[in-house]
Amino acid sequence: MGKAHKIALALQGGGVHGAFTWGVIDALLDEAAHGGIDIIGVSGASSGALTATAMAYGYHEGAGQPGPATARSKRMAEAARAKIRELWETVARVAFWGGNPFVTAIGLTQGWNIDDSAAARWADVAGTSAPSAEAGLGGYLTAVLRDVLPQIPAIFALPQPGTPTLVVAATDIGECRRQLFVDGAVSPEAIKASTCLPASLRTVEIDGHHYWDGGYMGNPPLTPLVERLREAEASDLVLVTVNPLHRDAPPKGARQVQDRLNEVAFNASLVHEVNTIETINRLHDSGMLKAPPAGQHPYGRINLHRIHADEAMAGLGVYSKDAPAWDFLIHLRDLGREAFRTSWPVIRANLGKTSSWDTNEVCDHILARKAITQREK
Repeated sequence: MGKAHKIALALQGGGVHGAFTWGVIDALLDEAAHGGIDIIGVSGASSGALTATAMAYGYHEGAGQPGPATARSKRMAEAARAKIRELWETVARVAFWGGNPFVTAIGLTQGWNIDDSAAARWADVAGTSAPSAEAGLGGYLTAVLRDVLPQIPAIFALPQPGTPTLVVAATDIGECRRQLFVDGAVSPEAIKASTCLPASLRTVEIDGHHYWDGGYMGNPPLTPLVERLREAEASDLVLVTVNPLHRDAPPKGARQVQDRLNEVAFNASLVHEVNTIETINRLHDSGMLKAPPAGQHPYGRINLHRIHADEAMAGLGVYSKDAPAWDFLIHLRDLGREAFRTSWPVIRANLGKTSSWDTNEVCDHILARKAITQREK
């Protein structure tokens, strides 16, 4: 087998729908275990941050296991796969025993959409008279972190060769600023901050700063991964996205309106970073980038790849994001595995060469980049 392709991963958040990312990473780690790829960095926000942290945690645990050096990459990848599964198993167990009403509701539906269920209607009525409770990941994150990731941040404080750099994003609401927690700075509070939606009227305080969900300023953050790729003289950034870029119809209820507003904000932060990378790529391809000062890494092309299932995710409804029933998580995991199986052959063929995601078309369409040039003269 040839030399492993170095890649970075950016994992988008979306509540319980983040179990889709579990399936994608589960399949991707097969490639890592067999030496096809080397994951050098991973970033995430919200549930993407949770999955990214579990993956990096597993890598660190695998790095510490005894065995031949030639099998070290396989041990790390397998440990990461096991840790991510443990994460979502624990989420399902804690939600079930915690009496999450949406867990029962989603078990009674055929299409996994419970927006018209009795539990959803009750939540809509309750939400008009009181702040909404955190029924999804945020409501029991403390227990999940204690059971699955008990050694953070200590496990990330000691560098381990071959483990990916971990980046978790949160939004500093006082400074209107993106805060990035890297490696040893990733604590339980940092993960809680990254997953804290403002609907419950809560914030997470760290060192005197108050935080909301990281998706508002980076879902997921890409710039730190670009820098990591530059350091490693690598070029491939793989995005796993959960929130659909397109929906056919406007939202109908208050909860659906708030959810789509979050999706628009979360996707906007992503597309603007993609636009920056795509612009630098065009400058690079045209030979317009100058050499950097001595000692700095040059700007090379960053090849962007995307794995998603927008059409399937759009049909799930908003309340399923708060319903971590085990059968539903397995459905999402399998959906992620299938999305990987469909996308990876094209991505693999383009690694180290060019982007497999048409970012030019995406940025032109979403950001209306040609609006001025197309006006009537």
